[in-house]
Amino acid sequence: MEEFKYIQTRTKNKNIFHIILKRPSHYNALNKVLSEELIKAMRYADDCKTVKCIIVSGINNFCVGADISELYRDPHFIEIWEYIDEVKKPIIAAVSGLALGGGLEILLMFDIILAAKNSKFGQPEINLGLIPGGGATQRLPRVIGKNRSMEICLTGDTISAQEAKEMGIINQVCKEDDLMPLAENIAEKIASKSMESIITIKKLIKQSYDRKIEDGIKKEKLNFYKIIKGKNGVEGIAAFREKRKPQFYD
Repeated sequence: MEEFKYIQTRTKNKNIFHIILKRPSHYNALNKVLSEELIKAMRYADDCKTVKCIIVSGINNFCVGADISELYRDPHFIEIWEYIDEVKKPIIAAVSGLALGGGLEILLMFDIILAAKNSKFGQPEINLGLIPGGGATQRLPRVIGKNRSMEICLTGDTISAQEAKEMGIINQVCKEDDLMPLAENIAEKIASKSMESIITIKKLIKQSYDRKIEDGIKKEKLNFYKIIKGKNGVEGIAAFREKRKPQFYD
C-alpha cells in the first residue's frame, strides 16, 4: 500500500482494513487530495482478496465535510465521494468529535456507524447560504424521514450522538475509549463469515432502497438459492450440524 499525505492505513488479521483520516489541523475537512486518497484506499480494500471489512475513523474528529476554500474553487471534486456507495464490502465508521456536512454525507453511505458520546452530527451548509451537495437531501430522508431531515438541513443545527442514535442515523453510542475496541469487535465478527455471504447481503440490502419490495424479495431468493447450494453454504450447514466452527473457502 502506498504512502498517503492525509490518511493512514493499517490491516488487522489480514481481513480488516482500517483507514484513518489524518488532517487534524483542518478537522479532517475533505479537500481534493484527501478525497482522492480516501477513495484510493477504499478501492484497494475493496479489491483486496483477503479484506472482508473496512473501518474508517479520524484523528481528533471524524470529518467536518468539504474544505470550503477548495470547494469554492472547484465544487466538482466532491463527486468522487459517490464511489463510496459502490464499495462491495461493509464499511464501519468509528466517529469521535465532529461529523458535519460532507462528513455526515459520507457516513450515510457507510453500513454501520458507531459514535463516541462526544460526537456531533449535522448539515450546516445552510448556515453558509449553501445546500448539502454530497447526497444528504436524498439519503438522509431514507434513514430518518422527511420531517427530521427538514429540521436538520433547514436549521443547520447539530445533534448529539444520542439524538443521532434515537433517529436511526447511528447504530451504537459508547465511551470514547471503547470506540475502537467496539468497531474492531464488530469487524471481526463480520470477517469471520463467508466473503460471498457478506458481499451478497450488503448488495441486497442496498438494492432494497432502489427497487420495489417484490423485486427485492425475488432477487434475495435467487441469491439465497445460489449461496445455499454453493461450497460456503454447504460448509456452513455442515458445521452447524456437526457443532463446529465453519471453515469457509475465502
